[in-house]
Amino acid sequence: MVRHPYVRRDQPWSQGCEDKGCALLRLMQRPIPWLWIVALAVLLVAPGFTARLFVDVLEGVTLLLVFGPLVLAGAGFLAWQWFKRRLITCPACGTPSFGAELCPACGTSLGNPTNRPSGVAADQPASSAVIDVEVRDVSSDR
Repeated sequence: MVRHPYVRRDQPWSQGCEDKGCALLRLMQRPIPWLWIVALAVLLVAPGFTARLFVDVLEGVTLLLVFGPLVLAGAGFLAWQWFKRRLITCPACGTPSFGAELCPACGTSLGNPTNRPSGVAADQPASSAVIDVEVRDVSSDR
């Protein structure tokens, strides 16, 4: 005979049952705890300290669930922008590095960039810079 894991013969609700089906039936027919349900409903519905506390806690949890991910996403975005601003790409090999004097891949100095076009001064304002534009017909290049 296979014993059911929830049926124990030494429990008062299983007394007088010969088989496990009878004991399970008696176990499932326990009365609903209406007293506890009504007491909980009165505590929550009544305009007292308990109801206000429950509503305040529920409101706090709801705000945390709604705005928590938004705040974390905003903080992550700001951290990514901060990290991206401090990321230096090597002009020789293109390896990105963070706060290094020399490129970790090829050893090129990252202190003074050499990829600046010739004839452009570092302190020259953009409004006085001259840009040479060469016009070509795209359809005739084919």
